[in-house]
Amino acid sequence: MRATVVPPDPSWPERAHEEAERIARVLPGVLFIHHIGSTSVPALCAKPVIDLMPVVTDIAAVSAAEGALASLGYEAMGEFGLPGRRYFRKGRDQRSHHLHVYQVDHPDIARHLAFRDYLRAHPVQRDRYGALKERLAAEVDGDIERYMAGKDPFIKGLEPIASAWWRPVQVCAISGPVGVGKTTVMAAVGDLLRQAGVAHALVDRDALTEIWPRSPGDPFAAALGLANLGQLWRHARAAGGRCLVVAGVLETQSDVDALSLAIPAARVQVVRLRAPLDVLRARIAQREQGDGLSWHLARAAELARILEESGPPALTVDASDSADQVALRIMAGTRLLARLADSDLADR
Repeated sequence: MRATVVPPDPSWPERAHEEAERIARVLPGVLFIHHIGSTSVPALCAKPVIDLMPVVTDIAAVSAAEGALASLGYEAMGEFGLPGRRYFRKGRDQRSHHLHVYQVDHPDIARHLAFRDYLRAHPVQRDRYGALKERLAAEVDGDIERYMAGKDPFIKGLEPIASAWWRPVQVCAISGPVGVGKTTVMAAVGDLLRQAGVAHALVDRDALTEIWPRSPGDPFAAALGLANLGQLWRHARAAGGRCLVVAGVLETQSDVDALSLAIPAARVQVVRLRAPLDVLRARIAQREQGDGLSWHLARAAELARILEESGPPALTVDASDSADQVALRIMAGTRLLARLADSDLADR
């Protein structure tokens, strides 16, 4: 394969998507397929080879798919120098695609996503990388090994910067009393993040504790819920997630601290939803009946009082009107999108 660098092609993302659909039909246990490498970065020149990174549940099962992948034109290359990876290439000397397959818990997933996302978000570094690639391609007269060696110092220097920028996880923790609309507002925040193109996960924490029988040592399944949350985020992170929105009551600072420990590199912003008791009662009456209605009405008043008097520090947001309006207030008050875009390291 020769080192040929071409201008950015707007068809690369669509071609990556089409190839990912073909791969997904034959690769066992595939969870996600990411478009990575230079062709995944808008406005960046590249070798005209599309790199895809499938993430699977079990890397050992990939061997069973080698025949099916061969029918799509892929040559199996084993780990090819990177432990834990399964590498495939398509096109031989007229290379068109590479596959870098990883198990969901492999640390190189985050490395690839961080490098890609950093270049997407930092045009100065993207353009420097592009200029280097063009210069090297002109100098090495097609020698791919010299070309790759020439890029290596830039990549190795930028990877720790990109990883430090990508690593913090912005966690928006939506708390509040029963009936205030935590789960509904969480979904509305998710809609805004999706519109902004932010990879994220939404989690109703109560759903993570629905197990029976419960342990005598964990009667409310709080520890189980946090363990489940940590595992869920591990998979969401492998999907490229940089933001987690969770709905659930946080009564004390200890609850916030426990949430932070469950998510590595979490930066937690607590949002407390507030609404008058008559609004809470009306909402609860719409969804509860019988003995459950009485318990939830009493619990709503109790939690409203506890959170007002001794709840953890939080951004307080009025939740009396529509979930969409409340979500807009949360996004403005937390500066969530701005915090996702900010970097502690200057673009250099």
